[in-house]
Amino acid sequence: MNKRNKNKSRAVIAAFAVLLFVGATVALYLPLRPTYSEAEKRELTEFPEFSVTALLDGSYFDGIGTWYSDTFPFREMFINANSKIKSFYGIGDSISGFVDEMGDEIPVIPETPTGGESATVPPTTEPPDKPDDPLIQKLSSVIIVDNAAYEYYSFIRSTADGYAATVNRAVNALKGKSRVFCMVIPTSIDIMLDDDIRKNVSTTSQNDAINYIYSVTSPEAVKIKLYEPLRAHRDEYIYFRTDHHWTALGAYYAYCEYAAAAGLTPAALTDFEEKKFDDFVGAFYNDTDKDPALEKDPDTVYAYKPVGNVKLEYTDKKGNKVKWPVISDVSGWSRGSKYNTFIGGDQPYAYIVNSDITDGSSCLVIKESFGNAMVPFLTANYAEVHVIDYRYWKGDINEFAKKNGIDDVIFLNNISATRNKSLMNTLSTIVK
Repeated sequence: MNKRNKNKSRAVIAAFAVLLFVGATVALYLPLRPTYSEAEKRELTEFPEFSVTALLDGSYFDGIGTWYSDTFPFREMFINANSKIKSFYGIGDSISGFVDEMGDEIPVIPETPTGGESATVPPTTEPPDKPDDPLIQKLSSVIIVDNAAYEYYSFIRSTADGYAATVNRAVNALKGKSRVFCMVIPTSIDIMLDDDIRKNVSTTSQNDAINYIYSVTSPEAVKIKLYEPLRAHRDEYIYFRTDHHWTALGAYYAYCEYAAAAGLTPAALTDFEEKKFDDFVGAFYNDTDKDPALEKDPDTVYAYKPVGNVKLEYTDKKGNKVKWPVISDVSGWSRGSKYNTFIGGDQPYAYIVNSDITDGSSCLVIKESFGNAMVPFLTANYAEVHVIDYRYWKGDINEFAKKNGIDDVIFLNNISATRNKSLMNTLSTIVK
């Protein structure tokens, strides 16, 4: 009997070893590895370029590990299956490409850090009527209330500290050459979700998390506080319902806060030409398996086109330079791609010139996709606006800022990005 059990154990071990070998072999077959996530609307990690420096400091092998996990064959199928399995026993998952980890407790800080002076912007719409009895669906990665979805958030201290350390390196390297601004953008769950519902949702306080990040960021960085200013406009259309991004109106209010802190005069919203694109369904729609409540009530994308002699040229992922509108007409594009109206979407680098401004002023925006909606407003205050998407751009931010005589460097990230180890590692590699 013991001999028979031992043989069975060996057979199980051998079968498991064969399965691992086959899985590893399939995973290494390059044609099967995806390069783009349709659900997450992003390019997946590329295989890292070899350098002796990267080899010696370990970042080369870290990059291979990130590439291997981010582009695993059938990745989205496995993620969706994992999310569904976890939903059966109440474990939340992360969406929009953000890695799921258990949240950390936010350390207590002695006082709330201060930022720039808050801009006063009057509301543009009357508060909408709220339903008396909202329909609430708690899914594995989001909560849906009536026709709007909200992403759960959990604080990860190590990645938050890493983000602050990256900003601090830029502050030290650019001291006396460029001002450095830090903008951490809250997501819709803490701004838009009704407080009575929000208090019963297991998600970390984003206000506390942002205050912590700012507390460990250099005092020489200018921190832009957006939490309360955005909540002051929470009855307006400042976040999408079917997508994790903010709207251009939400980005405009953030721009006003930035201008106040930077000593600039913000342009009025009426100084821009409004564009409207209907029938937009974004990442939440995909992440909820195309929930009918979201599909029946799609979003509208409003965009604000700079008026004047403003030109944009971006460099794509293959190194090609393309002249493109600051605001594109996306009325005929697919339902899920209309957020790409802003600055040509997620390109490694974009360069915008406003020839009507002749003072030589310049800024550099270091961003992920949340930054796209805010960039057009900055063209009203700077002769040159440089935009780097750190997920795809290769180089050294500090050297770029020095070489191009950048006046203001703006780190602009939504708070969920600051809990993503892969994204924060990528950002750290270009701030040397």
